[in-house]
Amino acid sequence: AVVSTQSTGALLFLAPSELSYVDFLKISQKAPLEEYTPDFEVLPATAKIRKMLTHDRDLYEKSVRAFVSFIQFYTKHSCKAIFLLKELDLGGVVESYCLLEVPKVPELKGRGVEVGCEKVDTSAIPYKDKAREKARLKRLQSGPVQEAMVSKGGKVESWSKKKEQKLKRVKRKTKKQLIKSLKENESLL
Repeated sequence: AVVSTQSTGALLFLAPSELSYVDFLKISQKAPLEEYTPDFEVLPATAKIRKMLTHDRDLYEKSVRAFVSFIQFYTKHSCKAIFLLKELDLGGVVESYCLLEVPKVPELKGRGVEVGCEKVDTSAIPYKDKAREKARLKRLQSGPVQEAMVSKGGKVESWSKKKEQKLKRVKRKTKKQLIKSLKENESLL
């Protein structure tokens, strides 16, 4: 179901199991909502978008990030009684984000989610920006590709380096606490 607000024109796409959220919004937010029927067909648009994703890595990465953000939002929403991940049509969500493969997300571990399109080698998708593509190819040639994470600064860091950095921080903190407690003990003597 699609619900819209008259005042803002915002659209809210809901699965049948989530329709009680409309009542929740009407009561808690006093939002005037009405059902909306789209006047376009969705499936041809997803096929076109999926084709665009196979030619633009930046666009592909954005679709993956959007999907991961949605899954994290869905599992952490304050209305957990309404938004249940086990009742969510994950295949439909994957289809709606036009994903070429299902990203590895801890929340989906053990769930057999399949992509409804032909297999695409996502490692071969190039960036449209020539400088970024050149850097990506250089990273690929330099050795085996590790699982990578994009930090807030935009740099790509491996998960193992993140773990090492966290371990160093914990060691420094423990060392500072030990020195502080030793100084306190000396002052008591």
